Amino acid sequence: MTLTVHQLQLSPAQSRAAQRVNAGMVRAPRLKLGGWRLAVGMRLNGVISAAAGRMTAAALKRRGVSVSSEVIPGPGGPLPLRLLLPTGLPRALVVDLHGGGWVFGSAALNDRLTGHLAEAGLAVASVDYRLLDEARGVWLPDAVADCAATLRWGIGEGRTRFGVDRVFVIGESAGAHLAALALQRLRDDGLGPLPAPVFVQGVFDLAGSPSVRAADARTLLFDGPNLMRDLGRLTPERDEAGRRAPDVSPLYGDLSGMPPALFITGEADPLRDDSRLMAERWSAHADTVLLEVPLAPHGFQHFVAASAAPAQAFIRRWIEQGLTGERVSVENATR
Repeated sequence: MTLTVHQLQLSPAQSRAAQRVNAGMVRAPRLKLGGWRLAVGMRLNGVISAAAGRMTAAALKRRGVSVSSEVIPGPGGPLPLRLLLPTGLPRALVVDLHGGGWVFGSAALNDRLTGHLAEAGLAVASVDYRLLDEARGVWLPDAVADCAATLRWGIGEGRTRFGVDRVFVIGESAGAHLAALALQRLRDDGLGPLPAPVFVQGVFDLAGSPSVRAADARTLLFDGPNLMRDLGRLTPERDEAGRRAPDVSPLYGDLSGMPPALFITGEADPLRDDSRLMAERWSAHADTVLLEVPLAPHGFQHFVAASAAPAQAFIRRWIEQGLTGERVSVENATR
C-alpha cells in the first residue's frame, strides 16, 4: 500500500487571487460555536438552503444536470436526498456528506461542490443528515447513523437504481469525519464493497491534532484560540482521552479493510494535520493519495475560485482512475 503526496500547483495569477481572499479573511469575523441551542440558526439554515437550492438547480439545468429529491428510510425517520443526475446514464454514484461543523449546512448548499461531478457523468446523492442540536436531543451518534444508512442505501438500492458498479463518497469537513466513522461501521457490519472516499479537509481527531492545538488569533475562518473548546462541545460528556476513542475520532480506529482514498488538505487550514495523519494511517491498509493545496484556508472550495477549480479537477481525475483502473495523468500537480 502506498501514500502518494501531490502539491497542487497554482499559477502566479491564481496565487495572487488566493492571497487576496486570505487577506480579506484576516479582517473577517471568526466562526464560533457558542452552544447548540440554535433554533434561530436552524430556521435561517433552512431558508438559505431553500433559496440557494432553487438558484443552483436552475443553473445546473442549463448545464445539463437535473435536480430532484427523494426520501429513504433512516434510523431516526425519513432521510432526504438531493439527487443531481447527468444527461446520460451515470457512470458511478457519488454519495455526498456536506460540511458545516455538524450544526449547519445542507445538501442544497453543496450543489456548487457536486455539480461538476454530475456534469462529468456521475450521479450524486447528497443527504440531509440530522444536524446536532442540544435542544432537540440530536447528538453525534445520530448524525453518524444517518450517514451510515445513506451509504448502505448507496451500495445497495442506489447502485441498482442507477445501474452502476461503483460507489464513491465525498465528505467535507464534518462530513469527512462522519464518512470515516460510517465506513468503519459498514465494514464492521460485513457490508461491501465499501465506497471509495474523498475526504476534503476532514476532522479526524476530536482531541485536537497538533495544528488544531497550535491555532491562534491569526487562524483563518475559525476562532483559533477556542477551536479546541469548540471541538469539545461535540462530546461534552468525555474528557480528552475519551475524545480519542475510535467511535468519535476515526484517526484512532481500525482502518483495516478500507478502500483506496483521496485526502485533500489546505496549507492555511488549522485542521491540516488531521488529514496528513489520517492519510498516513490509511495508507497502511489501502493506496492513498494526499493533495495539499497551497494558501488554502478551511472551506476554500466555497470561496477561493482560484484553487477550487483545479482541486475539483483533481477529484474528477482520481475518480476516473478508480473507474478505469488506469493511471490518470495529474495536471497542475507534482509529487
